[in-house]
Amino acid sequence: MKKIFFSFILLTFISANLFSQKKEKVSYKADELKFKRINKEPVRKLKNNVIFNQGGTEIKCDSANFYNKRNILEAFGKILITNSDSSTIVAEKLIYDGESKTAKLRDNVIYKKGNEQVKTNNLDYYIDIKMGIFFENGELKDEINILSSQNGVFYGDKDLSIFYNDVKLIGENYILKSDSMTYNSVSKEAITFGFTEIKSEDSVMIESMGGVFKQESNYSKLSSSKIETDQYILEGDIINYDEENSIYYASKNVKLKIKESDYYVFGDEGIYFKESNKTKIFGNTLLKKIIENDTFYLSSDTILAVDENNEIKNLYAYNNVQFYKENFIGKSDSILFNINDSLIKMFNDPIVWNLNNQMTSDTITFKLISNKVEEMNLLKNSFIISKDSLGNFNQIKGRNMLATFLDDNYLNSINVNGNGETIYFGLNEESNSILGLNYIVCSDLKLNFKNNDLNNIIFYKNPIAKMIPPHEIKEEDLYIKSFHWREEDKPKISDVVYYFRKKIYLRDDSKTEN
Repeated sequence: MKKIFFSFILLTFISANLFSQKKEKVSYKADELKFKRINKEPVRKLKNNVIFNQGGTEIKCDSANFYNKRNILEAFGKILITNSDSSTIVAEKLIYDGESKTAKLRDNVIYKKGNEQVKTNNLDYYIDIKMGIFFENGELKDEINILSSQNGVFYGDKDLSIFYNDVKLIGENYILKSDSMTYNSVSKEAITFGFTEIKSEDSVMIESMGGVFKQESNYSKLSSSKIETDQYILEGDIINYDEENSIYYASKNVKLKIKESDYYVFGDEGIYFKESNKTKIFGNTLLKKIIENDTFYLSSDTILAVDENNEIKNLYAYNNVQFYKENFIGKSDSILFNINDSLIKMFNDPIVWNLNNQMTSDTITFKLISNKVEEMNLLKNSFIISKDSLGNFNQIKGRNMLATFLDDNYLNSINVNGNGETIYFGLNEESNSILGLNYIVCSDLKLNFKNNDLNNIIFYKNPIAKMIPPHEIKEEDLYIKSFHWREEDKPKISDVVYYFRKKIYLRDDSKTEN
């Protein structure tokens, strides 16, 4: 990029020489004039109230040497140049070439035109094309922004400036740093090239590989960008910023990383609402929770992260929610993740499959800590179905249930609270046949499992039970009311993780994060 800028400046030099062929007479006056020779060259030494004029340019200084054969002026002390476009330049030293109309100004140089001011110690100014080049640090200031860099170019008649090497823009409520930049002082549009960093007064940090910043229209477009707050990092190939509505819009390869957690969210598009501190991800949305020796995947139409009191406590996934991890699969209309408590809450027709068990209720909550499901609450209209080795359906129904799991996520126990009702089949494993069907009604009961199969039942509060021999089992005895086996709804990993459909595997992001 620097080579491009240097090539651009070289072309401008050539243009300057081409445009400066017209010769104009240099006139001068001063309180004191002496004629001398320096290295055999005649020189006119002027002192006090020195004034030079050429065309529409006037140069004032304390003292000067004028080499009239070469049309070269050396000026010293309180130098003031006034140009035909009403711009002015002050400095302490000047070498002015009357042939090319170029001014090399040094020490405490200040260029002014309207509301624009450039300060530097080293400025070469080309009067005919109204172009200035500063080097070894310079600063441009207008009514809104302050820009500085090691090197820069500005045009007095185009309201355009170019900055490169350690560029810094100080705006009303942010600081921008970049490798190089073009800036329009009228439209207040800045275009950056290369690595760009923006830090706002509310500690939002943006990193990108360049972009367009339009202050007057309150709109910005960033390439390969990253937005970082105290709580999370949002990335995208393109990020647009609508300052008027305080909205960041990310597109293509969007990624949201929740800090201090193992949650990552991916999608095609994302929106960050700055005032409400909400981030919405949508389009091929995928949530990943990195856990020990496994990954929890979740897809939905939309995932929403909410920053409350400078902390992201909750993630919301809604519409067509499906999740997948080894031995634990589910789906529902919407899900709430409480990040601090590792609590997952499922709403609107939730269903979970755990090995050969199917679990449903109006609401399901469970904790996923490390690689273990700590416990699961099934609230209202709870129903658990498991299919045995002979294809029979063991069933547990109740108002509320609490299921606990072993370290391998096998069922350990189920506590039924209210309106308990069960059907389970006794099997003769040796002959691979049914011993009978057990039907039990009991308000509260506890079922204990071994190797994910029912081991025993503890009954509370006056159980009513019957065992039906195999030859007496009728079709209406096989199912509890509201029985619905939904194996066809069970998502496969390719249903949840879109890139598995294409056999493209993402890297392990947990290894790339600091």
